[in-house]
Amino acid sequence: MTFVFPIETSKQRAIVACGIVFSLLAVAVVGLRVLARRKANRLLDMSDYLIIASCFFTVIYQGVAIASVLAGGVGYHVEEIRTRFGVEAGPTVFLQQQVVIQILWAISLGLCRFSILNLSTKIFVVQSFVVIARATYALVVVWAITATLSAFLMCRPFAYTWDKTIEGGKCGDPMISWVVTGVLNMVSDLIILTLPMPYLFRLEMPLVKRLILIAVFGILVLPTIVSITRIAAMSTIDFDDITWTVPHTILLSALEPCLAVTLGCVIILRPLFGGRYTSDGTATFNTPPVDPLSRKNSNRRFRPLNDDSSETRLRPEDVGYQASVAKSPEPFRGFDNVVRDKNLEMGLISIKHEWTVEEEIREELRPPTSSTHQAKSEGS
Repeated sequence: MTFVFPIETSKQRAIVACGIVFSLLAVAVVGLRVLARRKANRLLDMSDYLIIASCFFTVIYQGVAIASVLAGGVGYHVEEIRTRFGVEAGPTVFLQQQVVIQILWAISLGLCRFSILNLSTKIFVVQSFVVIARATYALVVVWAITATLSAFLMCRPFAYTWDKTIEGGKCGDPMISWVVTGVLNMVSDLIILTLPMPYLFRLEMPLVKRLILIAVFGILVLPTIVSITRIAAMSTIDFDDITWTVPHTILLSALEPCLAVTLGCVIILRPLFGGRYTSDGTATFNTPPVDPLSRKNSNRRFRPLNDDSSETRLRPEDVGYQASVAKSPEPFRGFDNVVRDKNLEMGLISIKHEWTVEEEIREELRPPTSSTHQAKSEGS
């Protein structure tokens, strides 16, 4: 029967409280995301399924983190586990749990990042954005594989990871592995955070609304801050007394995927705050029209759009042709077919130009008719 350690220290209470509160928060926000999709008359897409899967593994992760306190002795000195509680195996149970924690951490964060990237490529249908997003996909895959394999390949044989009595066993430096995966984790966070910012800043809409959108996407900086803090916390781990020195790393590692899932859902909860939606998911908001702002040093041929209506028309400035804009249900086919998903987050815009060419013959150049020619002949 597994020994259950009492919860006595602030470190233990912090891990348990964080696991419970942020698990409930992540589940609640994912539920609100599904509700927002329903209210907007939109079907769940791949980004939704990925975030739901990430939430599932995040909750399991929190359960293992709490179990590391109750069954692994986290929060107590290794010597105290043996002498006070009579657990001769010491931190063996925690070291086994640590392998599971590392794998769940990589899976939950990886799925969440895939969800955010998938959603972003449906919002920013721009070739440069899609190319960078694909490269980021590859980086996240490399990071997730590295973090997962390092849990299995750190020690040979594998059981030597928690059982140091095995003869001939050896381990690499776990600190190097943790720092490398932590840095790759931080870099991918920074790329996902900064990727949409240039496109948001160049939007043709009032400055206040642009700043609001930038702030909404900018909340993804919080997991990045946690990731940086986590790397600093790992440097304080003493592997000879790991159960006493590891709680801050476990706490930050548990906090990071919960924040990522929560904030990855918050950015698309707009339908819950009002507005009417058509059957195809197009939003109409009853907000008063505002005068569009002009952009300095802009070489655009069109004035900024009034973005408070879903029925948008371009207004040419002294252009010798007419242009009309309509939303199309067909998938975007540009950029060498890099985007084929019909369920784009902001719909599609197609622009159609029509003009008429007429030939006008000047009167003085018109050839004489037969009757006129005959009249001239009789006169002569």
